[in-house]
Amino acid sequence: MVRSFFMSTQTIPFSSGIARVVSLAELQDCDAWKNAFATKSKDHRFYEIVEATIEPRFDYHYLIFEDNAGTIRGIQPIFFVQQNLVEGIPALKRSVNAVRQIFPRFLTMRLLMTGCVAGEGHLGACAPEDEAWIAEALASVLKIFARQKKASLVVFKDFSARYRAPLKSLLANGFTRVPSMPMTKLRLGYTDFENYLESLSKATRKNLRRKFRKAAKAAPIDLEVVSEKFIRCIFKCTSDRR
Repeated sequence: MVRSFFMSTQTIPFSSGIARVVSLAELQDCDAWKNAFATKSKDHRFYEIVEATIEPRFDYHYLIFEDNAGTIRGIQPIFFVQQNLVEGIPALKRSVNAVRQIFPRFLTMRLLMTGCVAGEGHLGACAPEDEAWIAEALASVLKIFARQKKASLVVFKDFSARYRAPLKSLLANGFTRVPSMPMTKLRLGYTDFENYLESLSKATRKNLRRKFRKAAKAAPIDLEVVSEKFIRCIFKCTSDRR
């Protein structure tokens, strides 16, 4: 059980506790932040990288959910985006852009989205049994926060079917479930690389072997296993150059 030590000035009370709106910088010394997505393939570090690298279009925030005893039950990443309502309609691009010279937000909508900018969404509960509690808290808090920030729509972005049980409370709070594009998987049912080659056509195998011979004549490619500290250093160096 994690006690809160935040003194955020922006808080949103709800029936079972309180939500604090904080920035990523305020989460750096918070153990609950490291626990919230610890069981996911993309843990808290992925959200940090996303915010550091995908900046211009999105306004990032984080909701810390505390129960009435002051215990942090979860941390949920959220973000705002000004959605272009005519995205993907080339025929309207020129005329809409002309109007936007005068009215920049013409045919756009401000959305408050829960989840991850790059990838499927997850509930940031500190314990799996708290997912339903977090969902109910989000149902109350997001509508209030959306009104405060003048967002027209609240969206749970790309949450998989496994979350239907904990998210079912949303249906009783004005939300509607809309199918989205499914996440894709590629099954690699091969015993080894040679087994994979056998599944390809003769022409493709020949082409690959030609490329392998060419690569073998080039300078060697080194593979090295390094620590997370080294990766973070490289990331900082490259992001500072942007």
